[in-house]
Amino acid sequence: MVSFYKTTCTVALARPYFESLFASFFSKALALNEKFTGNILTKPSPQISFIMPAKNTNDYISDAIDALIDANWDSWELIVIDDHSDDKTLDILEEYQKCDSRIKVFGNIGSGKVDALNYGYSKTCGDYIKCIDADDVLDKVFFSHLNLLTKNDTFCHDMYITNEILTVIGTYSLDPTFFQNDFDYCLRRLKGVPRCSWTFSRNLGNKIFPMPAGLPFEDTWFSLIIKKHSRNICHLNEKLYYYRQHNNQAYGGILNFKKDTIVFRAKRNLELIKTMKNEPSNRLVSSTDNEDIFRESELFNTLLAKDDLRITDIIKADLPLSFKLKLMIYRKLGFIASLAVRLKWKIDRLKRNR
Repeated sequence: MVSFYKTTCTVALARPYFESLFASFFSKALALNEKFTGNILTKPSPQISFIMPAKNTNDYISDAIDALIDANWDSWELIVIDDHSDDKTLDILEEYQKCDSRIKVFGNIGSGKVDALNYGYSKTCGDYIKCIDADDVLDKVFFSHLNLLTKNDTFCHDMYITNEILTVIGTYSLDPTFFQNDFDYCLRRLKGVPRCSWTFSRNLGNKIFPMPAGLPFEDTWFSLIIKKHSRNICHLNEKLYYYRQHNNQAYGGILNFKKDTIVFRAKRNLELIKTMKNEPSNRLVSSTDNEDIFRESELFNTLLAKDDLRITDIIKADLPLSFKLKLMIYRKLGFIASLAVRLKWKIDRLKRNR
């Protein structure tokens, strides 16, 4: 089932067989021509460019790359930005690069995921862009849905949640309120969906990138820029990505509601707000009062980050009831937060399937 927002789009779920066949034939013809004649013909731009930041992921990165290679789809390129790994990640990447010309490896000229993604985007040449992580896996069925981009600026999809060995332990349904509400609503509440769920046109990519210096994480930035500039967004109610949970994740895992993790995330949200306010080109707040637009989100995250948050602080806060309930669950009832998230995903999925 596919949900459509802003405009109606017709979904052609059949795999574009002849396009894939032509791409495969042309690629082989180029190789034979070069081998026997010495002539090098100009290759067409890849249809889709994947950007993958990688840091110390030698245990997982082969799964991510093999999934692309095994998908039986030739027209792609993978831009991997190694973020100063000190394990075997770079060695593994260099071996892949030797064996497959579609895989291109670069060292991060900065530090961190934001710099890696910005640099990676500058190296892409595809018509469409998708950012994936080195410890996750993209389902090969994803490629059969690329035709959605002929009628939409972007599409996004749901995900599987897996353990460290890629056994599915749950599903992640994208927040429907992001699609049901306007840009102003989403901006005020820092609404967004995971970066890895988006696939978008180069036109949108030119608005997303380069992300501003100091941006603490990318998901909300991606989502809000897309929300602001897309003529139409297609939410594909299908799970096309395996989001691996393990102990080395920067944000502690999607179902981690321990106090330290909650406080860490809240502080990063405050950094995000500050960065969006101070961004020189005002890509997100140019048409709003940036001193007031984030008032509720700033207060919510300030309280969430408070080390000794008391129930009376929550009750007295000048916040809507929904924000107070979240504060109570996250900080005082953390043991049920994970169950609440799973229940919400299930309810959202049932609503969409009606």
